[in-house]
Amino acid sequence: MIVTEARATVALALPIVGTQLAQMAIHTTDVLLLARYSETALAAAAVGMSLFYFLWVMGLGLSMATPAIAAQALGRNPDDRDGVRQAVHDGLILVGLYGLLAMLLLAFSETLLLLAGQQPALAAEAAPFLQALSFSFLPSLWFMVLRHFTAALERPRPAMLLTFLAVALNLLVNYGLVYGRLGLPELGAVGAGIGSSLVNLLTLLALGAILARDPGFAAYRLSRGWWRSSWPRLRAYLRIGLPIALTLGAEIGLFSAAAMLMGRLGATEIAAHQLALQWAAIAFMVPMGISQAATVRVGLAIGARDVAAARRAGWVALALGVGFMASTGLLFWNAAPWLIGLFLPEPASPVFALAVAYLSWAALFAMADGAQAVANGALRGLKDTAMPMLLACIGYWLVGLPVAVWLGLYGELRGIGVWIGLSASLIVAALLLVWRFQWLTTRLLRP
Repeated sequence: MIVTEARATVALALPIVGTQLAQMAIHTTDVLLLARYSETALAAAAVGMSLFYFLWVMGLGLSMATPAIAAQALGRNPDDRDGVRQAVHDGLILVGLYGLLAMLLLAFSETLLLLAGQQPALAAEAAPFLQALSFSFLPSLWFMVLRHFTAALERPRPAMLLTFLAVALNLLVNYGLVYGRLGLPELGAVGAGIGSSLVNLLTLLALGAILARDPGFAAYRLSRGWWRSSWPRLRAYLRIGLPIALTLGAEIGLFSAAAMLMGRLGATEIAAHQLALQWAAIAFMVPMGISQAATVRVGLAIGARDVAAARRAGWVALALGVGFMASTGLLFWNAAPWLIGLFLPEPASPVFALAVAYLSWAALFAMADGAQAVANGALRGLKDTAMPMLLACIGYWLVGLPVAVWLGLYGELRGIGVWIGLSASLIVAALLLVWRFQWLTTRLLRP
């Protein structure tokens, strides 16, 4: 039974992981292009992305209520199209409202960065990039809601293929807009923001067309009255989605705060931090994808009132996620110079040396990062989101941030101290969330 569950989880997770990696590759190509354009452009984009991702991941968390609700509806009744459709519609409405609010906030990005203590020159450089990138906010989040719908139906491949095409298009368009090639103007970091926004819009439109034409998806009639809902439905969605959003916001907020701390240390530190963090973020897409598969697998089992199967699905997913991140940690530890060299082929650069040192610390928290991500996904399948939010915040903000501030700003470790704080936060969060899943499933198994 464990082997069967592992095969089902891997079959569902692989296309989701592929989509996650492809979406990350869109932003990785931006980092690659900007790292070779100028250190100033890379530093500005790094500071800007720390603010953008904090807001974007909150919207991503809100969208994750869609597969949790849809999977349990399908677990109770495989023909419950109304329940699935309502989960998607409520996600589109609430994520859409949040996206509009976030775009409004990003219009004042320079002020927000200055309030966060960033250097005025860096904030001024980052603001135009962020304002251009803000137009990708709404289409990228709506794409996530629709992608979660395909995952709940255990058919995530169309979204994955579209995202791979988006990577190639983003590289082509942003190459032209950053460097002034292919007949396009040279816009530097702003060009990367414009290109990514355009690619996200086209990807959303393409996925919408696929869902409308494919008979299996079209049977759910998602386009009909998607803007209509009711307050009880929206409140039920928020009861699940809001704690997920706050949990992910707490995690990305910690990493955004770390980027802000690096910005205070200097442009070299923040540029090196961005390069190292890019590899950590790429690796994290795998357990992130496994966590979404865990949400669906656990949700289907709980909807069918099979607690033993739900527990088995969660632990299998945890084993897969932690096992992958253990291998990734070894890679970071042994091949950090080579990995950083793919972005910045200048070993004599101060940025290069710092990035290698930071990436070595990513090896320490890799397994913990995978464990906390997958445990959160399994708990979402149980519709348990409020307590995991509190447990995660303990690890991120009561442990991680104070350690990062103390060692990074007041100690002699500087950037290394910040990465030690990140490692401590993820280890504590992982221990607490895995314990929560074990305790909750044990309680549900009792007669």
